[in-house]
Amino acid sequence: METSTFFFQGHPQLEVDNDIRPRGEVKYMTGLAPERSEMVRGRWPYTGPDDGNLDSERPLEVAIDVLGSQLLALDVGDRMEAVPAASFRDPPPIEVEIVGVFQRDDRDDEYWYGTEKAFSFHDDQWTIIPLFTSETAILREIYERYPTLYTDVTWFYYLDREAIGAGQVDDLLDTLSLVKYDVRSNLNNSSAGIRLDRVLLEYKEQLLLARIPLFLILFLITGILAYFLALITGLVVKSRAVEISILKSRGATTSQVGLLAAVEGLMLSVPAVIIGPLLALGVVKVLGEVFFGLGGSEDLATVPVVLTGNAYLVGLAGGLIGAVVLTGTTLLAARQGIVEFRQTGARPARTPFIHRYYLDLLLLGLIGLLWWQIQSRGAFLVRPLGSRGLEIDYSLLVGPVLLLLAVGLVVMRVFPIGVGVMARISEPVAPAWLVQGLRHVSRDPVVPGSLVVLLMFAMALGVIGSAFSSTLERSQRDRALYEAGAALRFEHAGRSRPVDLQGLSKAVVDEGVADWAVEVQRTNSHLTTTGFSTRGTLLAVEAEDFANVAWYRPDFAAGRPLEELTSLLAPVVPERPDGILLPAEARSLTVSVQPSRPNANLSLRARLKDASGYHFDVHIGDLGFLGWKRLEGDLVPLLSRSRRSQDRDGVITIEPPYTLLSLQITGRRGVPDPGAMFFGELGVNGPNGAEIVDGFHSLDDWQIIEDYSRPGLYGLEASESVVLASSGSSARYSWAPGSIGLRGIRPGQPERPLPALVSRPFLEVTDADVGDIRTVGLSTFSLQVEIKAVVDYFPTLDPAERPFAVVDLASFINRSNLHSPRPTGGSNELWVNPGTSGGDGDAVAESLADNGALSRKAYVASDMVLNSVDQPLVNAGWGALLVLMFLALVVASALGVMLFSFIDTKERQTEFALLRTLGSSRLQLNGTVWFSLFLVAVCGVSLGTLAGYLIGISLLPLMEVAEQGAKVTPRMVLETNWVTLSVSYIILGVVTLGTVFWLIWFTARMEIHQVLRIGEA
Repeated sequence: METSTFFFQGHPQLEVDNDIRPRGEVKYMTGLAPERSEMVRGRWPYTGPDDGNLDSERPLEVAIDVLGSQLLALDVGDRMEAVPAASFRDPPPIEVEIVGVFQRDDRDDEYWYGTEKAFSFHDDQWTIIPLFTSETAILREIYERYPTLYTDVTWFYYLDREAIGAGQVDDLLDTLSLVKYDVRSNLNNSSAGIRLDRVLLEYKEQLLLARIPLFLILFLITGILAYFLALITGLVVKSRAVEISILKSRGATTSQVGLLAAVEGLMLSVPAVIIGPLLALGVVKVLGEVFFGLGGSEDLATVPVVLTGNAYLVGLAGGLIGAVVLTGTTLLAARQGIVEFRQTGARPARTPFIHRYYLDLLLLGLIGLLWWQIQSRGAFLVRPLGSRGLEIDYSLLVGPVLLLLAVGLVVMRVFPIGVGVMARISEPVAPAWLVQGLRHVSRDPVVPGSLVVLLMFAMALGVIGSAFSSTLERSQRDRALYEAGAALRFEHAGRSRPVDLQGLSKAVVDEGVADWAVEVQRTNSHLTTTGFSTRGTLLAVEAEDFANVAWYRPDFAAGRPLEELTSLLAPVVPERPDGILLPAEARSLTVSVQPSRPNANLSLRARLKDASGYHFDVHIGDLGFLGWKRLEGDLVPLLSRSRRSQDRDGVITIEPPYTLLSLQITGRRGVPDPGAMFFGELGVNGPNGAEIVDGFHSLDDWQIIEDYSRPGLYGLEASESVVLASSGSSARYSWAPGSIGLRGIRPGQPERPLPALVSRPFLEVTDADVGDIRTVGLSTFSLQVEIKAVVDYFPTLDPAERPFAVVDLASFINRSNLHSPRPTGGSNELWVNPGTSGGDGDAVAESLADNGALSRKAYVASDMVLNSVDQPLVNAGWGALLVLMFLALVVASALGVMLFSFIDTKERQTEFALLRTLGSSRLQLNGTVWFSLFLVAVCGVSLGTLAGYLIGISLLPLMEVAEQGAKVTPRMVLETNWVTLSVSYIILGVVTLGTVFWLIWFTARMEIHQVLRIGEA
């Protein structure tokens, strides 16, 4: 609770003008004493021996903070008077006694949030010292004396962050909205300042974007593990086919065999359902501590990990699925008795059902159609009807799973054909063990092909997962660097002299705070097209050094380096410089003119440039006369009000010699009417007398200043009817109303368009191509640009927001001063590369201030990258998620490889024994044993790497979603984390080598005579 402001008086240091008089409110704040403050001297108001009794005859007891005591130069026991500063006429003062001086314990405590000016402070304008007292004293003592005194009551509510869960965000947002409505409806003259709702909305938005890759990976993992489960179950059932056929031959029914498998599956599932969630809890805790701690988010390592009932439900569902798959596969195998089993073993393997009837091709067609629909949607996010927010369309997340399935179908179709072709090709030339291995795989390719698909799925997901992790992190970093544009970027104001460069970049480099710096001017523009115009952005840069400063990726312009692009912006040097160089001793400019009719509203001016490149206008004379007249104007800059303020006293120093750039016709109230002007002689006056510079005998070196937004309104021609007697010639310049920019003529060659880099939307809007010339309009004039190259992106410019063009700054300033009604120049941004100089933002800002430019906003790329990358919802959990993913899939793949090798070797014992009896050496036999394993591993890993890369490339456009559903700028670049991916390569390699050594041991122990005697028993 606080009152309106009181003035303080009663001491010499307080008797000053009201403008600078110390002042303050009388306040009461709950929780201030004694919990969060310490009494330095004295006591708290109304806590003395009188037990807080109020007495109107006694002074009002108050406490002030330490700074307030210093500002007032008063201490405990001192008294002063307080008078309301407003709302009263000659109010009586109230006597105040300072009974205590305190200080806050911890100023960084959350309790003080929003109360920065609730305590004493002093600035250039005010000296504020609040007086703290009790609530009763304010209500009784203050308001008995000043009943109409304004009072402000503020309630601060502090959030218990520990008690709020992620699932309560929507409820909390609804509550905050209701609070705002209730405050506005039920409390008069009230307001509510709530920022929590914006934080929660931002959280929801970031969480939504973070869920896309998370759910995508989970969908892929689920699909692959389901395939693994079916494959492993099929291998297990295949290895037990003899047992099942024997049970059938001894009287067991199919249902009994199925019941046996169901009981076995349930017995295996129950321990897994119980132990699995507990094991997951421990793994998540360990990975959370390791990866969050090492990842720079130590605070997240302490986030509690809890086990909910949903985890057991998911585990129960997984156990039931495993039991059902085992039972179903067993029932399929139980259809055969011992006779059918023997017949099947004696015949070649049958072609799979989906291959016999080409169902895989039908599925590929359907998957292709669904994938085309998903890509046409452009993202995994949708905006439901009647909702303002975005939501994830989970049906679209099935698309990548289907895409992976399509790759598997292609491999299952092509793998047998490829192995068969390899067997036929290698038969005449390859060693026996290789031919035997290829023949075996080509005769029964279903199981090896299925294992190849499993390994391919695992490696593909490994590539996708590692790429997503590094790609998302790089995208966050690139977005921050793209927005910054350079290591340091400053938006500045306060200095805009009409010169090519302000000298800011040179000053920063010369002072040693940066290795490179460039000036940049960013301005709004519009693209002039037939019938309408489109808003755009024009960026003028120091093209020569821009590549040394700006952050850039080659894919912004189809692989072209930035140095090559900026070199295209270099202006073409004309054969003769534009303008007329006046004698160095010239003091005034003379022009003989005759207006078509007198007009006191019009005047003649000249635009010149001095030796340092400073552009300025000179007033030559008014045009309210008839006939020929020789006008003369001193070569003194004509300054506008804003220019006069920048150049202090309105007087600037210009350096001869001067170059005449143009002669222009201006009007105090515009030029609303058409007209014409005859030019006779152009000359200068100086210490050596008058000198004729040009007599307008030839107009080859004179051009009109064209208005490119409305061409054809001006004309320039030689006149034979109206001539100056002394020269015998003249030039007639005519104009029509309705144009912008300058009206006048200029000496020089025909104007060339500015070389420019443009965005693709620029081409689409203007219906242009590289090499074409288009018009870009600015606020008071238009320029022509020649499209030299097309860029998809350029630092700090969003092509989706506005079309843009990039030009050279010096060329742009020079060309602007040919068309702008006022001399123009300068820059509004400074891009800096500190390099080895190590200059920071403060040093550059200080350099700007020393050179007359005020930094309005600074972009520090390193800070922006840190803030962008260090976001838990964006990056947290990816390391642990990848580890879990690799552990699950690599273990699954390793189990598949080991089980396949075991079953394959057991089934082929007789074959191996026969090969030994036929003369095969042990080395040849080992080659035959290992070949299937190596073929599966090599094909699975190589195809998986290729498939993962291709799928990642195809998914990347769907992942390029930023806040509010907008496209990410710049686009994402797929970046594979080969360190993470190499872990999966190493694990699979170790498993393969381990299996090889096990096979060596197994075949070494194989007794040929025993195998041949036992056979398949």
